Amino acid sequence: MHNHLATILLAIVLVTGSGAAGADMVILKSGELFQSQKAWREHGEVLYLEDGRVVRIDASEVERLIDAPDSLEDKLLPAHRSTDDSQSAPDAPKAGQVLLQPLPFDDDTGWLGLKWGLALSQFEGLVAVETDPAYGGVAQYVSKKRNQRFGRASVDGIIYGFWRDRLYTIVAQTSNFLDFRDLKAEAFRRYGAGIQNQDDVEKYYWMDEGTDRMLSYDLESDSGFLWMRSKALHEQVRARYPD
Repeated sequence: MHNHLATILLAIVLVTGSGAAGADMVILKSGELFQSQKAWREHGEVLYLEDGRVVRIDASEVERLIDAPDSLEDKLLPAHRSTDDSQSAPDAPKAGQVLLQPLPFDDDTGWLGLKWGLALSQFEGLVAVETDPAYGGVAQYVSKKRNQRFGRASVDGIIYGFWRDRLYTIVAQTSNFLDFRDLKAEAFRRYGAGIQNQDDVEKYYWMDEGTDRMLSYDLESDSGFLWMRSKALHEQVRARYPD
């Protein structure tokens, strides 16, 4: 297996989500994550570009391969594109509806008052862009609305991931350092200062009770993202798919 200089995490494994704007993402079962301007599957392997060379990894070692948000946007049908600039987030959950199953830990996403495990049917204004085959299928959706924001930060897009029709991951992406700087400030304002392993690398993570969070910026692609995932739902996922 291709060895990376360091793993993403210390004590938790962040192993799912969606790519930062302009960069594909390869996520290994070991918890390592690679951002690349191009990644693809070929003959039982996953390939991606790194420093001008092609790196090959056996597909059995790869947990997820995520297309860049630019590619996800291209997959939207023209009828699903919108010029509505009024709001960035999906419409609020419908009143009176409940989760499919209660989750055992803190289920607050820390974003828009949304709860992890919320049923897809409780959202309006989302458009499916693709289904990641990992864990039997993680369906990815984006809002049809433009000019999206994560709190006070302007972002290129927010991708909502659903496992078995339940909210599992949320990813906000940026395509320049200034927007990433604002996203970082907003994340620190909401969740406190993240843990940084290397002072010269813009990568932070949080070990919250109910949510895995990672914030990362890639200098080569000038792209960044804030990734969040339900810990409780991921435990259910891993119990069903232990390998």
